Amino acid sequence: MTAETLPMVVLSTEQFEPGIRVQAFETAAAAICKLAIEPRSPESYTSSTTIKILPGAVTARTSHSASVTTRTRAMAADEGDNILIHIPLNHGFSMTQAGGASIECKAGEVYLDPNEVAGRAVFHAERSDLFYVSIPRAVLSQSSRTLNGRLRQTMQVSPQWRMFIRYAQSLDAEAEGLAPLERAQYCAHLHELAQIALNAEDSARMEAQGRGVRAARLRAIKAEIDAHATEPGLSLAAIAATQCISERYARALFSEDQTTFRDYLTRKRMQNVRRMLADPAQDHRSISDLAMASGFGDLSWFNKCYRQLFGETPSDSRARAQQG
Repeated sequence: MTAETLPMVVLSTEQFEPGIRVQAFETAAAAICKLAIEPRSPESYTSSTTIKILPGAVTARTSHSASVTTRTRAMAADEGDNILIHIPLNHGFSMTQAGGASIECKAGEVYLDPNEVAGRAVFHAERSDLFYVSIPRAVLSQSSRTLNGRLRQTMQVSPQWRMFIRYAQSLDAEAEGLAPLERAQYCAHLHELAQIALNAEDSARMEAQGRGVRAARLRAIKAEIDAHATEPGLSLAAIAATQCISERYARALFSEDQTTFRDYLTRKRMQNVRRMLADPAQDHRSISDLAMASGFGDLSWFNKCYRQLFGETPSDSRARAQQG
């Protein structure tokens, strides 16, 4: 599978000439984001948003100065029947939506926004960074009773919400490099994680039935391995402990992925050695030095595995890189 261009929208005050910057940005934001923006200090106002349109979800990263944003009834009428999840990364905001009370949402909380409802948000800090995820209401139908009781309110970032947020941020970061089918699969996992977060009290049953949380756990385990792959004594037991799960459960997750902890770790270490063999700045180092620096202790086993994985010896890889 090959990646295809991901639909994206990038909107920033820096895209416009200084003399017309705020007015031009406000016009663009009204057309693209369906928001009317009132900067607290128009002469120094800055804002940037990157929106990624995925199959069944939209993610957005936003940073802006102090301001008030308003979604009018006319703007709301143009929105789809989606749930917009507001995730403040540092400073929070005040929100008032039709049919709900005035709410304060702080870092460590999420706000569930029925996107087709008019509302007004106030951002007080000099700089606010937020992450947003928009999901069609229809995919959360299994959680409709819980969902309806949570709209226009904040929820504490529970372990289930934290799993959802980390997975969504990871998907946002990697989406451009994924093939369309992979994007769709990961969005399906994201939908399941959203349902689990909304039904935290029933998460054990949903975790047993759903693949989304298992995929997220495995992704977190792999990220932990990637960060410590060069440590010689790295073990599955140690990795499982950092994730607060049993070694047996971690082993089962790798099995479902048709691999093992040892094979995944070995491949990461091999890839690290291969990158260094192709790096002219590492030419002064011996192959055994590179292997040991990548976490290998048995050099004969390293050479055997390297040849099996890449179809050539480490020396061949270095020679080919030097010639090319």
